[in-house]
Parts: sequence; structure tokens; C-alpha cells
Amino acid sequence: MKVNTKKMVFAALFVALGIVLPRIFHMLGGAAIGSIFLPMHLPVLVGAMLIGPFYGMIIGTASVLVGFFLGMPAFPMAGFMFFELATYGLVAGYLGYTKKMNIYVALISAMLAGRVVSLATMLIAIHWIGLSLPPVFGTVAIFSAGIPGMIIQIVSVPVLVIALRRVFDVEQATQAV
Repeated sequence: MKVNTKKMVFAALFVALGIVLPRIFHMLGGAAIGSIFLPMHLPVLVGAMLIGPFYGMIIGTASVLVGFFLGMPAFPMAGFMFFELATYGLVAGYLGYTKKMNIYVALISAMLAGRVVSLATMLIAIHWIGLSLPPVFGTVAIFSAGIPGMIIQIVSVPVLVIALRRVFDVEQATQAV
């Protein structure tokens, strides 16, 4: 596998943003604001569409893992977010970067796929593992609480991806991973 240094640097930058942005939001608005505005999701979606599915998955999983070890997100949410953000990175990167699909279609597909995976991991945790989750983790709460964040993603992610592609001269899809 050919290593692309430019993509590795971008991935590290997006992981750092995935760790720092939630902390900024929490400092400004309290603990609940993260589940409303979804600040950790932005760097994953932008990074995946900018540098591809492999690095998108790395950005998603590393942001959650490193963030968890630094105190945010907390358990059990970190477990669900791990799979959700990995899915965001994979789907957004595959559709938006590799397949060069319309950026809005790729974004919304990734958002839906990530939420479905998050819900599935919650159901597995509840039914198979026996994890007891508070009602705030219910289906309706998971989707409705994050609506402002989803709107922000739909508005800002395409603009950021297009701008960053131009500014940093990032090609949409290349052979190098």
C-alpha cells in the first residue's frame, strides 16, 4: 500500500479537530450541547469526503477513542459513536470521494447510515448484552436531539469540502491510500 503523506497530515488534523471541537462546544454550552450540535461529526464527514473512506474511518474511530481516553465522549455513548463515526467516514468517503457522487447525496447517505448503525449498536447493547440505557438513548431522542447538528452538517460540510479541495488542491480520488 502506497502511503500518502498529505492525506496522513490531513487525517491527523481532522482527528485533532474531532477531539477539540466537542470540548469547545461543551465549554460554551454545557455537556448536553454535544448531542445537539454534533461537533465531532463535522471533521469526520469533511475529512472523509476530502481524503477518502480509509482515512475517514480512521478519523471517526480515532476521534472517538482518543476523545474517550481524554474524557469525552463518556461511556456508553463512546461505544455507539465509535461505530457511528466509523460508518460516517466509510460511507462519506466512499460515496463522496471514491465514487464522486453528488456531495449532498453522499453526505445524507452517510448521515443516515451512521444513525442506523448507532441505533443497531444500541439495540445490540440492550438486547444481547443486557446493557441498561436511560430513555434519552431511545430511537426518537437519538434522532431528534441532533436535528440542529444535522442541519449544520447539511449546510456546512459541502461548503467546507469544496473550499478545502480548492485551497489545498486535493484531488477527489487517486490510487494512493
